[in-house]
Amino acid sequence: MTLGENILELRHISKTFPGVVALKNVDMTVRNGEVHALLGENGAGKSTLIKILSGYHQPDKGGEMLITGRPVTFRNPKDAMDASIHTIYQELTLCPHMTVAENIVLDKQSQFKGFMQKRHEYQAIAARALEDMGQSEIDPNWLVKDLSIAQQQVVEIAKAVTSKAKIVLMDEPTSSLSQNDADRLMDIIRGLRANGVAIIYISHRLHEIGGIADRITVLRDGELVGTVNNSDVTEKDLITMMVGRELKNVYPKRKVPIGDIVLRVENLASGELFKGISFDVHKGEIFGIGGLVGSRRTEMLEALFGMRPITDGKIFLNGEEFDPKNPRQAIKHRIAFVTEDRKKSGLVLCLPVHENINMVNAQQPSFAGYLNWSKLKGVANRHRNTLNIRVSSIEQLVNSLSGGNQQKVVLAKWLDFSPEVIIFDEPTRGIDIGAKTEIYSFIGEFAAQGTAIVMVSSELPELISVADRIMVMQEGRMKGIVSKEEMTQEHVMSLATQKTQ
Repeated sequence: MTLGENILELRHISKTFPGVVALKNVDMTVRNGEVHALLGENGAGKSTLIKILSGYHQPDKGGEMLITGRPVTFRNPKDAMDASIHTIYQELTLCPHMTVAENIVLDKQSQFKGFMQKRHEYQAIAARALEDMGQSEIDPNWLVKDLSIAQQQVVEIAKAVTSKAKIVLMDEPTSSLSQNDADRLMDIIRGLRANGVAIIYISHRLHEIGGIADRITVLRDGELVGTVNNSDVTEKDLITMMVGRELKNVYPKRKVPIGDIVLRVENLASGELFKGISFDVHKGEIFGIGGLVGSRRTEMLEALFGMRPITDGKIFLNGEEFDPKNPRQAIKHRIAFVTEDRKKSGLVLCLPVHENINMVNAQQPSFAGYLNWSKLKGVANRHRNTLNIRVSSIEQLVNSLSGGNQQKVVLAKWLDFSPEVIIFDEPTRGIDIGAKTEIYSFIGEFAAQGTAIVMVSSELPELISVADRIMVMQEGRMKGIVSKEEMTQEHVMSLATQKTQ
């Protein structure tokens, strides 16, 4: 098949779940040897479309999928893999206690009979795939659990290469990568494209799309908005297509008066994780923390919230020394923490929206030890409206929500708490541009109320847009604090990458 011909065609693809139309008459073509970006807000239907292509969902009757011009029907994921479609999910699907080589050939037992007895054969297969991708520094004998996230991504792609995949679906592949690792991944993707592999690429990072995509398809509310050539559109055009309106201020920053110091940290340390961290945060201030992956920003935030031991230094709240031993103590002192991984530590996915929203409220003293669920549901409904949480009912399980709406639920649980300090760790990771704008508006509201805000973000343009000051960390050490007047991406990155003395 020559480059540029359609390898995949979707015609009138629809998918309806009970009470929800996830996709409606979506048409899309993907060409051989192209990177085709799939964009849309959370809830636009991207994940549903990917799951249909992966064989996890079957489309409603009336639609049709064709591969190299022939109609196909996938009853399960194996059917999709047999049709040369390989999916790399945001949450990787590797077996951590198996070797790189074992993971690469694990789904190919039918191709390599008795491979568990012929270790040298599948090690050679893995080594050849890694070498072809320019990643020969990864040893096929290493255990996956010992690899970095970026190296695990490479192993996932190697699985696709050895499967002779013609279509590779990538869902937010750079969401947990440093910029350097993301750049290396882009080189691998370009290599796949040069070998005729078609890539369907989902990302909320529009600057990535501009640098890698050939064409872009945009979905909104389950319907096709359009497919465009990357060379014909700007980021502003794509944002308008995704949200249905022009966003004049993507990263809103309210001007609020900066008050007295609320939080002061002096020479803070936690063993060898981080040392010598000193800063203060004022009422109404958004204090940003920047740095590369591995700079130990999250570990430092966890220490502030009582999740890690403090081995040196002091923390002061409103001038009084504070030594948090656990998160309960931090909450008692009116410190809130919006964690990086909302699914693991921010939400209880198997519970409904209203119970997640009231997770903090339910811990407060109640009459005779009983919870007033009628009152708590009223609180949940109020916050649902305040934060524009898109749910059919507050009884809906939170694991059925889009990423942006899940993040709003995480925020909602702190609204009645009236915190003095809110810690945000990557508050917009994995959510679309429209939801990002809303989240930053809510952060601005907290600041306007006099809340002191500490925020980690790997998205430098966002951090620079909303922060009043930025502290830069590298490998657990503080490299400097940048004022608003000094903020540029170049300055922040120079601190984040400068050689440690």
